[in-house]
Amino acid sequence: MKAFDGRKQGVKRGAEFVVSLTLAVLILYALLMHFDLRRTAESVRQAHPSLLLMGITLMVAAYFLRGWRWRIWQGNLSYWNSLRVILIGFMGNNILPARLGEVVRAHCAAAKANDGWGRTAALSSIAAERILDGLVLGAFGLVAIYVVHVDRRLKWALFLASLIFASLAMGLILSVRHQDRIRRLVSAANRRFPGRFTAFALNKSGQILDGVRPLGTLPRMLAAISTTAVIWAIEMGVCYFIGLACWDDMRIRTALLFLVTVNFASLVPLTVGGIGTIEAAGPLFLISSGVRPHLALAMVLLQHTGQYLFTTITGAILYLGGNFHRSPVAKAW
Repeated sequence: MKAFDGRKQGVKRGAEFVVSLTLAVLILYALLMHFDLRRTAESVRQAHPSLLLMGITLMVAAYFLRGWRWRIWQGNLSYWNSLRVILIGFMGNNILPARLGEVVRAHCAAAKANDGWGRTAALSSIAAERILDGLVLGAFGLVAIYVVHVDRRLKWALFLASLIFASLAMGLILSVRHQDRIRRLVSAANRRFPGRFTAFALNKSGQILDGVRPLGTLPRMLAAISTTAVIWAIEMGVCYFIGLACWDDMRIRTALLFLVTVNFASLVPLTVGGIGTIEAAGPLFLISSGVRPHLALAMVLLQHTGQYLFTTITGAILYLGGNFHRSPVAKAW
């Protein structure tokens, strides 16, 4: 029976991957039909190597800082383990549908934790990290709305995305501050309505709250938010130098818009690795701000390709080198 369930799960994941990849190809095809690919390719070839190298260097630095940031509220991982499971998670998002790389990351993190940290708690901790990322990106997006001229409908899209993450961040803060009350309420529900479902809810809610408990202190929350702001400021530098490599008129405010749009698009779990969705959203906003279409597409392709290759190759090496593949995720959950 377990073997059958494993094969069924494998078939399901395979079907999801095929659907996601097919959707990515269709989006890319429909998108590229509207661009002058010859001029785009020429812009990519003429991009200044030294500026691209500067952008890639900053990109790598941002990932190293991510490894340190997670330990602000998850000190049960060494810096090395924190960094490598983060890169493994990004690798998983690049090759698995529906951002399932986060599940892979949670599995690998739980395997390396030194205090019996569970996978559900790890996934909760990762969700908190994503919410903090979205909160800071949302704040950057609100700034971009006012400093960059784009179509009004696009401004509303950025405002809506920023509002969603502000709401999620408020929910995170409230759940951290009132987690003892939440635990008591779930426990009371379990006593009043005993059964497998309420027992399961009690167990899982406790693990979820365990994953974010360390953020309950003000110094840690402020440290997590400020470090997140520094990470995205570095990532804005990545967008600036990659944009400047293609376009001499690149400005910091345009890099801010570039940063926010491609990263918000990457959070949409439609395609593997954001392929297609990033190439659709990024140029749309950049073109609206005044960047010529072939240059806008060249910038986004260079940024996305650099990030995709770095995280996929590095994450795969760390995943295989750390023997994480010997403990399949499907069997661990």
